[in-house]
Amino acid sequence: MHFELLAEYFDKIERASERLKMTDLLAELFNKTDSENIKNVVYLSQGQLGPNYSKVEAGIGEKLLMDAIAKASGYTRHEIEKQFKEKGDLGLVAEALIARKKQSSLFHEKLSVRKVFDNLIKIARAEGSGSQELKLKLMAELLNSALPLEAKFIARIPLENLRLGIGDPTIMDSFALSLVEEGKKEKELVKKIEAQMKEKKIKEKEWSEELNRRIKVALRERIEEKYNIYSDLGEIASILKEKGLGGLEKISIEPGIPIRPTLAERLPSAEEILEKIGKCAVEAKYDGFRLQVHKNKEKIIIFSRQQENMTHMFPEIVEGAKKQLKAESAVIEGEALAVNEETGEFFPFQVTIQRKRKYEIGEKAKEFPLKLFVFDVMMLNGKNFMNEPFSKRRKELEEMLKKGETIELTESIITDDSKKINSFFEDCVQRGLEGIIAKDLNAKYIAGARKFAWIKLKRSYKGELSDTVDAVIIGYYKGKGKRTEFGLGALLTAVYDEKKDEFKSIAKIGTGMSEEKMVELEKILSKIKTTHKPARVNSELEPDHWVEPKYVIEVRADEITKSPIHTAGKTKELGFALRFPRMISIRVDKKPEEATTEKEIIEMYEQQKHVQTSEAKEEF
Repeated sequence: MHFELLAEYFDKIERASERLKMTDLLAELFNKTDSENIKNVVYLSQGQLGPNYSKVEAGIGEKLLMDAIAKASGYTRHEIEKQFKEKGDLGLVAEALIARKKQSSLFHEKLSVRKVFDNLIKIARAEGSGSQELKLKLMAELLNSALPLEAKFIARIPLENLRLGIGDPTIMDSFALSLVEEGKKEKELVKKIEAQMKEKKIKEKEWSEELNRRIKVALRERIEEKYNIYSDLGEIASILKEKGLGGLEKISIEPGIPIRPTLAERLPSAEEILEKIGKCAVEAKYDGFRLQVHKNKEKIIIFSRQQENMTHMFPEIVEGAKKQLKAESAVIEGEALAVNEETGEFFPFQVTIQRKRKYEIGEKAKEFPLKLFVFDVMMLNGKNFMNEPFSKRRKELEEMLKKGETIELTESIITDDSKKINSFFEDCVQRGLEGIIAKDLNAKYIAGARKFAWIKLKRSYKGELSDTVDAVIIGYYKGKGKRTEFGLGALLTAVYDEKKDEFKSIAKIGTGMSEEKMVELEKILSKIKTTHKPARVNSELEPDHWVEPKYVIEVRADEITKSPIHTAGKTKELGFALRFPRMISIRVDKKPEEATTEKEIIEMYEQQKHVQTSEAKEEF
């Protein structure tokens, strides 16, 4: 498969103004891609060189890339730097300069997807003496053979800045769309869908289109169900291409491949929790790193909630897992916190976050040792436990865990008494924990979804928004007055609509940022600026600069209000907005799709109204 075809589709996708168009183009691309190349095409579409959890980094910075462009085009570093300042995108610089090369090489070849991918992998693996020269040679080799449009994307990929805005949900939608014709051959599926359509009295002229749409939705659910337990879209694409939909049945949990974490809903009181799920397990909610620990004999792999391999960062947890987990193979989940060994108290998250580092790991491990508080088991000795009720999973977890210094079970009670829940909640909060999580004793482990199987409880005062919101930056404003010198004065942020795979605006944020933070934000955001509104962004406000939805920030606000200018939760004329929002921090542990959802905002608004109404009655 020629890389030229992939570059042409990437260019069309970049210019797409609607997510549906982006999905159609991707489906077309996947249909045109053979089984040999599909895996790499999916990874490249994600702007990666492998699945999320493998985190293969090319290790090329802007300076080395500029040297490669210079070598392939004949332009000087100075000329390239000048163009880069003007365009703000080395991909566009490479495209322009390769189009008007000052020199032509004696040898160049028509680039294939395999050649581009293989060279980028070799660049990523180059280490030690002479590695920089080798990286430069391999990158210049690609640019030398590239057409201008190919050069644009070849330059962007190693910088992890493809600027296509393709999220995992869009890729899964595209898989489903490309498989609709195969889905029509499944008689039972079609029969079931047609029965539903007859019941809904779908008109004859709409029948074919609606049938296709419903088959696509059904296939999408099937694909996502497997992705939730096997987080490798490239491998799933390869299986679908070679074996069709039937190949999905063979995908199962595998140690070393992360499972997407289950997510908790919110309710404002113990009484409402009991009304929703009845007698339940109530666990302390710890404020640390949510980790997934995979054991396969003596091999331990630790993933963050964002599927980042963090094994090397937490040597004490690796050793603890080897000693304390009585299992040949297992996948467990827990929360890791830094602990003050002298007092036994938990450090705040600001201290725990210092353990997330590439260097000086040993020193920090001694200074701030971690404890892992485990709360679930998804696989044990080759058996999938995700479909077992929580009560059984907890029992298995208790039996498999040896006593030790590093790994402990979460504190937990089982009750149907709201007074006991409130008492446990107060105790947790007083000891510096976040609150509690109530868990349905009969619920399965629902990977990748937010259901009322888990419900978190945090304190609310006077109807104010005490829980923070994780918002995605979708644009920024240059600022006025003194802030013009930083190039950034305010952020335009959004929440995530899971159903539509869109980011909908909720707040313009100009407070909570120090001068240093504004400079830092401008530096990282300027690298992901786009010339038009990204296809997955839904906003009626227009910032000075749009950016790809990539960075999540934690936001504190006084309350959620109705708004005529924001699109989150918008029906007719009004949406929702955050009142007096201020930025707290960048959430490095979250993907954009893991931000607060539109559905959560609506629920938080209803809970806020409920608290306000209750307090008004008390005052009366």
